Amino acid sequence: MRQLLTIHFWQTFWEDAIQLAASRCLKIVIILLIYWLARKTLYRVIDAALARLVARQGPIEGREDRANRLRTLQGLVKSLVGYVLFFLLIIMLLQALTVDVTGLITTAGVGGIAIGFGAQKLVKDVIAGFFIIIEDQFAVGDYVTIGAATGEVLEIGMRITRLRDDQGRLWILSNGDIAIVTNLSRAPIEAFIEIGVAPGTDMKRAAEVIDSAGEDLMKPEGTRLLYAPKFLGVSGADSIKITLRVVVVANPRVLAAEQLHVREAIIERLLSEDIGIA
Repeated sequence: MRQLLTIHFWQTFWEDAIQLAASRCLKIVIILLIYWLARKTLYRVIDAALARLVARQGPIEGREDRANRLRTLQGLVKSLVGYVLFFLLIIMLLQALTVDVTGLITTAGVGGIAIGFGAQKLVKDVIAGFFIIIEDQFAVGDYVTIGAATGEVLEIGMRITRLRDDQGRLWILSNGDIAIVTNLSRAPIEAFIEIGVAPGTDMKRAAEVIDSAGEDLMKPEGTRLLYAPKFLGVSGADSIKITLRVVVVANPRVLAAEQLHVREAIIERLLSEDIGIA
């Protein structure tokens, strides 16, 4: 009788153990399948979002550079998503194995809160950098004004942005402190130069000479002017001189140098035409 009870006990034990193991294995398989599907779906969504962002850029200068940076962002986002999904996978697997994960989650939550309070500025900078890149506010190589800094963007990181101004100074800006950006590279920039001529000058003739000089400046190959400088009109007059205004359109990186070049060429042409400079 005792032998029969022993046999029945072990038979029941192994049946229950096999059922429990089969049930847990099934749960683990389902969890792994959900993890794989979620990972694949989210990665496809990230890839589709990147494709839309690249398509929106259109045929503009620096498009390839921005596309490369967006691909870098794509890898970063995929990594973050992968880590989050992997953490959730571990928690679900431990739960499927009847391991108490309350302590683990509580510890992670307390640690996250502590890190959050200690690194609020860092988190702000990272989030701001993410949106600078994803919204394409400016790109590496763009000429921008951010606060008191005006120069070429050398680097856009997730935490800081580096600019090089016209004097060669390197500006390092926290992304979280960037509030207003003026991007000067997305369209031609107009500037004005003013030239004083003697009172009594024939304005019509002066305008013709200035426009002619402007057209000649566009003839040499490799000119950095985008449009020929044009006479706009008289910006001021007194007993000493009449001030003429001329518009100059060029890339912002070379605009200051081109203004000097245009002013020199126009003054030289006016003098050659016997128009007095005041």
